[in-house]
Amino acid sequence: MEDPVILVVEDEAGVRDLVRSILETAGYAVLTAADGEQALQVSRKFPTTIHLLVSDVLMPKLGGMELCEQILRERPAMKVLLMSGTVEQPPEGVEFLRKPFQAEILTQLVRRLLSGR
Repeated sequence: MEDPVILVVEDEAGVRDLVRSILETAGYAVLTAADGEQALQVSRKFPTTIHLLVSDVLMPKLGGMELCEQILRERPAMKVLLMSGTVEQPPEGVEFLRKPFQAEILTQLVRRLLSGR
């Protein structure tokens, strides 16, 4: 089985690079995008399965919730993890991670989501 592919969408470059590094160290293949519009382009150009979307909630151009709705129409099997340091109320029905977070919390949550539990 190929390594699970994760699409990380975060408008802050430092956070995006950190999340990418944590997930690559954990053995995942990682695609990145700086906002929701770029994420849709990356998704549409990627020929095989993207297993998980990890996205910031608040971003310019296209936010995390809108991105989820659009990308899940095209890739309904994709799992979703939203993260935010400013949103007080996590979105309903979606896995949520509050920033800042520890690397092992992120990797545990990703592992659980990808295993379907």
